[in-house]
Amino acid sequence: MHLGTFRNPALRAGGRTITRTAVRGVLFRDSELLLLASRHGDYKFPGGGVEPGESFEQALRREFREECGYDGVLVGPELVSIREEVPAVDVDYDVFAMTSYYFSCSGGVPSSDQELEAYEADLELTPVWVTVAHALAVNRQVLASGVGVMRWLEREIAVLEWLSERSR
Repeated sequence: MHLGTFRNPALRAGGRTITRTAVRGVLFRDSELLLLASRHGDYKFPGGGVEPGESFEQALRREFREECGYDGVLVGPELVSIREEVPAVDVDYDVFAMTSYYFSCSGGVPSSDQELEAYEADLELTPVWVTVAHALAVNRQVLASGVGVMRWLEREIAVLEWLSERSR
């Protein structure tokens, strides 16, 4: 199921576009979900960009190991996808377009320390188990406050809303 496209209103129509594909994991333990908390208080799903030559499953297992210190995560079926279009940082492009695929995951055990990229370490990303309702409420509050990493808040809120509706 495709949840839609989030397009930054400041984008130039028809601009030069660079695309990226990302995978994200939805891993439940009973009623709690494994998410990454940032220093701003918001939550994001574990995951990231698919590297050349990687399958979606390989990329997601790597991301769980790097971001959460979890090994042995089993990647199940795709749940939803979302496309984001934001201003590109690279001067050769106008638009950065990323499609994120969210997969149902299971298993996994904490087995190592996190291996965060510099920007992830700066955000102090920490794996935590929280309910969908809590993460949704907090992310909405952070978005309304204007702090935090806005580029992923709308995307993560949309997926948390979708999960919340499915659990009713």
